[in-house]
Amino acid sequence: MKRRVVKRLLALSLVSAMTVTGLAACGGGDSSSGSGDTGSEADGSGDGQVLKVAAFEGGNGTQIWEDIKTAFEEENEGVTVELEMSSQLDQDLTKEIRNGEVPDVVYYNLGQESGFTETMLKEKAVADISDVFDDELKGKLIDGILEGTDAQPYGDGSIYLAPIFYTPTGFWYNKNLIGEGKKYELPTTWDEFFALGDQAKEDGIALFTFPQSGYFDATMYSMLEQAGGIDFYNAALTYDENTWTSDEGRKVLDTLGKLVTPDYTQADTVANANADGGFKINQQNVIDGKALFMPNGNWVIGEMAASTPDDYEWGMMPAPKWEGDTTQAVYTFTEQMWIPADAENIDLAKEFVKFMYSDTVVDILLNNTTTNKETGETTAAPIVAPVKGAAEKLPEGTTKDCYEASTADDVVAVTGKWATTQPIEGLDMKKAVYSPVESINTGEMTVDDWQKQLVETWEKCAAALE
Repeated sequence: MKRRVVKRLLALSLVSAMTVTGLAACGGGDSSSGSGDTGSEADGSGDGQVLKVAAFEGGNGTQIWEDIKTAFEEENEGVTVELEMSSQLDQDLTKEIRNGEVPDVVYYNLGQESGFTETMLKEKAVADISDVFDDELKGKLIDGILEGTDAQPYGDGSIYLAPIFYTPTGFWYNKNLIGEGKKYELPTTWDEFFALGDQAKEDGIALFTFPQSGYFDATMYSMLEQAGGIDFYNAALTYDENTWTSDEGRKVLDTLGKLVTPDYTQADTVANANADGGFKINQQNVIDGKALFMPNGNWVIGEMAASTPDDYEWGMMPAPKWEGDTTQAVYTFTEQMWIPADAENIDLAKEFVKFMYSDTVVDILLNNTTTNKETGETTAAPIVAPVKGAAEKLPEGTTKDCYEASTADDVVAVTGKWATTQPIEGLDMKKAVYSPVESINTGEMTVDDWQKQLVETWEKCAAALE
């Protein structure tokens, strides 16, 4: 029986599950809203039906979930939503599932330290929800959001995880220096990017810096897709043996290897990246005009608010494309919702997942606020659903510009993470994949060394997938 499998899984495997993802800052997002409402009433009147929704209580607060609960009940007469909120949801659900109490819907992301969602996926304890995303709904979502492993964890074309919120990443820059009518033109290709670096160097300005080496996760993901397309990208995430020996993989490494050399990366970047709080120094160097670009997400706005001049303006662009590329890829962090395979009300749960993309929910998310516990001050904290047009509803400003830059006609969203494996003794994924950029900067490693290390890492990870 499935439930016994889940109980055994959570009792024996949950604590030891390992998530082999890179480290990257995460934050709340902004959203986009779609035209037309994708929510629909559940089959029948729903009389007497109870839908159990378990949601992680994090930075987004609880009020949005109360509002979503109320809205779903209003649109589905006779349905009662039982909402369970917890900041330690993985632990709570482990106990509940052991006791046979399985929720109908779960909001808990991939990449958490507990590996809860990954463990459920490994044991085939998550329901296939491909039928939720019919052609009409797919057409409302931003391009690419359903194609990565954040939605298709098995890479078999079936959707098991619903990406309900998203935050794009890219190369952040000083808009006072770069752009139309400014000192430097905004580049779109790598050739233009490095040419700008040569130009800026003459002015005593570095082309690039990075907060910490882990911030290259999003950059590498987007570049892999751009180099080889979505099939190559998904194969790389599941440790295809040819990932780094292929022309596409080598092109990514050569480009990043050139970028992080002292010719283009600010001199103190590595030292700051390894100092306590030094990542903010590197970010400040972009604000101060000492470096032009860095990889980041829109959380940097709030992170650096206290030291950002009033007249400063952030800009964000996708990582440059190689000559001949028709599109640019933007790596997009998503937060996921899923349905346990043992849920009692799977059909109604699917209606709830679909409702998360409705106009009603899009607006609830955009109107989200947070309250400072110390001051009691309430401020706007919009969250963005991956629905086309939602970002257009955001207030004018940097956050809206960031989202719109990531949803332009020639931009595709990339999601997913390195696949979770069984624990591998001695392997630190961050050090193996991203830390070499520091060693290349200091001359302790070459790109060839990096390639060799990645090939060996992929061999270990591929062997540990089963």
